[in-house]
Amino acid sequence: MAKTHKIALALQGGGVHGAFTWGVLDALLAEVASGALEIVAVSGASSGALSATALSYGFHQGAEQPGPATARSKRMATAAQAKIRELWETVARVAFWGGNPFVAAIGLTQDWNIDDTAAARWADVAGNSTPSVEAGLGSYLTAVLRDVLPEIPAIFALPQDDTPTLVVAATDIGECRRQLFIDGAVSPDALRASTCMPASGRTVTIGEQHYWDGGYMGNPPLTPLVERLREVDAEDLVLVTLNPLHRDGPPPKGTRQVQDRLTEVTFNASLVHEVNTIETINRLISAGMIKDPPPGQHPYRRVNLHRIHADAEMSRLGVYSKDAPAWDFLVYLRDLGREAFTKAWPDIQATLGKTSSWETNGVCDQILSRKAITTRERQLV
Repeated sequence: MAKTHKIALALQGGGVHGAFTWGVLDALLAEVASGALEIVAVSGASSGALSATALSYGFHQGAEQPGPATARSKRMATAAQAKIRELWETVARVAFWGGNPFVAAIGLTQDWNIDDTAAARWADVAGNSTPSVEAGLGSYLTAVLRDVLPEIPAIFALPQDDTPTLVVAATDIGECRRQLFIDGAVSPDALRASTCMPASGRTVTIGEQHYWDGGYMGNPPLTPLVERLREVDAEDLVLVTLNPLHRDGPPPKGTRQVQDRLTEVTFNASLVHEVNTIETINRLISAGMIKDPPPGQHPYRRVNLHRIHADAEMSRLGVYSKDAPAWDFLVYLRDLGREAFTKAWPDIQATLGKTSSWETNGVCDQILSRKAITTRERQLV
């Protein structure tokens, strides 16, 4: 029997574009159902938090179903696939009956970009003259919590073997820190906090703390996944990203376009800095410069990084499509996610347990200008 590889999943947020993650997870869960993979932890922020929560919820439901032990992984994976589909079906239904103008606009386009439509121009004008209203997935969260995730947080508080650790991130705006909600702490308010964009003029209060979208301090959070991998003696971390690391063309002009690109830059910055930290520790481990921890603690090990994305296609979608959960558009994104998985998986699968399939060295050098000092020194010689 082939070896079952243990992986951790990190799911980036990006509004309605999170339906891309639906497609990736749908294909990846087929690998779980076959026994080839085990997901030991999953993290997310914003729409990534919703996808991560739906996945974990489905695993818990599947674990409770009767049946032979040999088919348990398949039951859990199948239940997770169904729950993630239900998440996006609910979002599409509520948006349609709620009269979202972007749903109608995106149905009239051929390339899914509605930034130059009348609905987008009206939104730009309204955004400059009136207070912002809640937009994106946050506006559908009440229906999602009621219809799709009715048993949280109780369902996560009950231990179930082989279910992934769930990590949801929010940003504590008073303390300027990342707040992580784990397993039974993932409540309706935690999801509201993780999806709360500040442009709406709102915050989510839990206890005495006030929160915004989790993407500002970790989109998605990686460090807790690294710790979980150490606990189970595994080393593969798979990221599903939505926000392009590079965009061609002129700079954004409209208020919403500028705000959205600023958010993308901020969200990607938190991701790249965590990737840089992991890569740096990997190099130190490979060089034998990190000593093993005291007896009784899990040893340090390299973390292999893998990334599934469709940067070129996502960069063409524009800004306002992130608020346009028309069913046809969600299906397009789902299918795009499946295609991205099919394209990336052979390389990832071949490197599981061995090395990274994502070449992060060049990414970190370019985005963080890591070699600026050494370049300057060469120029001075």
